[in-house]
Parts: sequence; structure tokens; C-alpha cells
Amino acid sequence: MDFLPDIPPDFGPQVSVAFDVDKVSFGDGYVQRAPAGLNSVSEQWPLSWSMLTRAEYDELYSFLKARKGVEAFMWQPPWEDAPKQWVCEELSGERPTSARYASITATFVEDFSL
Repeated sequence: MDFLPDIPPDFGPQVSVAFDVDKVSFGDGYVQRAPAGLNSVSEQWPLSWSMLTRAEYDELYSFLKARKGVEAFMWQPPWEDAPKQWVCEELSGERPTSARYASITATFVEDFSL
């Protein structure tokens, strides 16, 4: 599996965590909850890269676009000990017309596929 190009995102990305929970309601307000499967906790990272050179922009944008939101890749989030598998579900890029730098925004969603 391919790794995301080694171009660090802007400082301060925020992670969102989603919990997939099966919930059964009983009488008198009692509720039983259980994780929905083995991978019931997933992360989502909205990321941005600014001040990219033309070469960096082309490499990163082409890499993410080529996967079409379907093919997973490896990326290691900040402060994590090991890379994880991700899919890029949203991608946008700003190509400058007069400035020297470009920018990219993308949303990575944790992927548990084989």
C-alpha cells in the first residue's frame, strides 16, 4: 500500500472521532449499549496544506486524486506512533494565478478495509 507523500499538513489539524454504537432501549428509560463491531471507533481528519510549491502541489494533489476516494493509503497522524490506513473523501485545491504558492484541503477518513 502506498504512503501519502511526505509533505506535512499545516500546524494544528483537529481530529474528529465517531463511535458506532448499537443501542437497545428498554422500559423505564433503561438503555443497553454495545460497540457495533470490531472497528466501532473511527477518526476523521480535515487537513490543509498551504504555501505549497508547484512541485509539492502536483505531487500531493495527483496522489490523492488518483485514488478517487476509493483506494486507501497509509498516513501517520500527528503524535501517533504508527501509520494507519485512510481514504480521502474530499479534496480541493487552489492553484494560484499570480502568486507563487498553492494550497490543498482534504478530509481523511480512517479505513478498515483489507
